[in-house]
Amino acid sequence: MDEHPRIIAHRGVARSYPENTLAAFEAAVAAGADGIELDIQLTADGVPVVLHDPSLQRTTGVDGDVNRLTAAAVDALSACEPARFGERFRGEPLPRLTRVAERLSAVPGLWVFIEVKPEVLRHHSAPATVQAVLAASEALGDQRVIISFRDDVLQATRSQARAAVGWVIPRYGTAAIERARALTPEFLFCHHKLLPAGMARLPDGPWDWAIYEVDDASLAERLCRRGVGWLESMCPGELRAAMSRAAGERAVSPSRQGRTPD
Repeated sequence: MDEHPRIIAHRGVARSYPENTLAAFEAAVAAGADGIELDIQLTADGVPVVLHDPSLQRTTGVDGDVNRLTAAAVDALSACEPARFGERFRGEPLPRLTRVAERLSAVPGLWVFIEVKPEVLRHHSAPATVQAVLAASEALGDQRVIISFRDDVLQATRSQARAAVGWVIPRYGTAAIERARALTPEFLFCHHKLLPAGMARLPDGPWDWAIYEVDDASLAERLCRRGVGWLESMCPGELRAAMSRAAGERAVSPSRQGRTPD
């Protein structure tokens, strides 16, 4: 088992802060996350912004889709998630990828996983989208990994830059593993609920496994025993603390074995 799995903050510390915001990312850095995952949509004029849904309603409380607005119009919005946080984060901007990349590039050793959402490709081609994302994230250099459910995004990335890529598999199975072997991504992402039951080791390949929506230490331990080196969580600090407590308890318990009552 990997005793020291690395933890990716899913959309930052999205459990406690508005997702995909600078506040969430800064909290992830403070929590000691090894990586940050963020999502990309493109505006009508082709500017990458850090946003999960094409709809702006959940994130900003404003009706409309980001792909119908210019970047200047998006700059005026607050990604405060009003339904979840009320007015607490009012004024937190919906950030452009360029700004996020500049801020996170100052954190040594931090991995930044940039997910190109499939909805983007309804309005922009994969090569054009990747070109915009690579340009906007240039400050990150080797810290960045371009990930997507869409394998054409990975192929476009490989054709345009020497950047690492990660494939988010839509379903687990033999066909997915065979496709992954053809794509040879540096990372293979999968939701933990899609994995087969049991404790069998996950298939080896040229990739590192990154399993997402991991929030508790017992699940994390089982995944590590199956060969997973990266865990993605919306509460990275809490997960690391719980894993440390569990490891401490395991280290103490052998000394208690075999003792007889006084």
